[in-house]
Amino acid sequence: MIRKYFLPINICIFISCIFSSCSKKLDGFSPDTSISENEIRPSDIPLLVNGVYSKMQGNPYYIYPMFDIYADDVISIQGGTATRFNPQNYEACSVLPSDGFGIGSYYNSAYTAIGNANFIINFIRSRGLTSLNKELGEALAIRAFSYYRLVDAFGGVIITLGGDKDPADLKRVKNTEAEVYQRIFTDLTDAEILLPSFTTSHAMSKEALQLLRARIHLNRGEKTEAKKYAELVIGSAAVALTSNFTSNFRYDNAGNKELLFRLHEGPLTYSYDKASMFLQYSPGLPYRRPNGATGYGQTWLNTALVAAYEPGDVRAGMLKEQFASAAGKVVTFLMKHSADTLQTTNPVVTYPMIRLSEAYLISAEVDARNGVVDVTRYNQLRQKRNLAAKNNSDFAGAAAFLEEIEWERRREFVGESLRWQDMKRFGKAIPFLASKGQDEKRLLMPLPAAEIARNPNLKQNPGYDF
Repeated sequence: MIRKYFLPINICIFISCIFSSCSKKLDGFSPDTSISENEIRPSDIPLLVNGVYSKMQGNPYYIYPMFDIYADDVISIQGGTATRFNPQNYEACSVLPSDGFGIGSYYNSAYTAIGNANFIINFIRSRGLTSLNKELGEALAIRAFSYYRLVDAFGGVIITLGGDKDPADLKRVKNTEAEVYQRIFTDLTDAEILLPSFTTSHAMSKEALQLLRARIHLNRGEKTEAKKYAELVIGSAAVALTSNFTSNFRYDNAGNKELLFRLHEGPLTYSYDKASMFLQYSPGLPYRRPNGATGYGQTWLNTALVAAYEPGDVRAGMLKEQFASAAGKVVTFLMKHSADTLQTTNPVVTYPMIRLSEAYLISAEVDARNGVVDVTRYNQLRQKRNLAAKNNSDFAGAAAFLEEIEWERRREFVGESLRWQDMKRFGKAIPFLASKGQDEKRLLMPLPAAEIARNPNLKQNPGYDF
């Protein structure tokens, strides 16, 4: 991770100017200036929080699609060489400590956000600034989300709560996975009573936090808690599913109450058509935007997933068939992140992180895992996707319903970084790894080699010592 981002007397990642001439742009910082902590005023904290959100995403070109490309729904030979992304040849995917798969950017962005959040949390708490409870809640939620991303990718990692140390500088062993989850749940519990209800996807809200918690509980097999938090979100008057599915991927999405939390880049200084996810997922020639832009055409979808969309499903409108020279055949591209279906003038790239539809599918999945077939929540989502309702009797039993929930999640969330978690939870990850000549050691990513070099007490995850 980038050094010295955590020092409270050098919080250069936050600040774009010296306070004697503060321009009210603390959320639009440049990392070439610094100020002392005692120059920060409580009124500046909301701007600092805005800056932390921007640090969560790191380099989204590598971070956002990482787990999709690692899993089975997305096939990619992106990057021009097989050392970047290529699950068709598993080892060529370069899931290595040398960071060929983007793990360094993933690791760095999470710890940078944690360090920034630590400063805000400690600043507010040490001064008893109850007028900043909302900002405290956001910082706690950001820290929890960032630790969740780390533990999900790497297992146990170093926990740091202060603003004066970088994790690699601590020169100690990493915390256990259980300890990291304990930290996450502590922060989520503290934040839940501080955050307001949903009004915008630009910031963490009570509902976004509760849905994140439902997701984590589900992945940990804690069904009662997962159901509880999913239903709390569904029951909130502040949120609602939308029939306009594409609005979940637009920056300008007035009235959308389904996209609960997103990260974004922009406004960009160059054309939206040249931005990361457009290039990553969009077709190559002969596809062109009206201005002539085209994607790389090296990332497409699993044919079994494409075949699983029912006629009339609005989500299928975000798929595009085209011949791909990289594949030597017609394949199906994902257009969720393409300006062709989303926006043409506003150069802002949107990265959905938490969507309300997940709460409905978590609730239905918990029922199925408890041996119950109850299509109520499943049908409420299907209705918004322009699909006919199903009956309980349409499924032979809870196992068949659970399998359908898995497919529904694949249709709903493809390209949104959730599939690898799902594969682990549904028991598909280890067989998938075995088909690539790998074993359960590859359920986790390797810690970046640069971090191992900086901290000799930070031991590499098993299976990556080469």
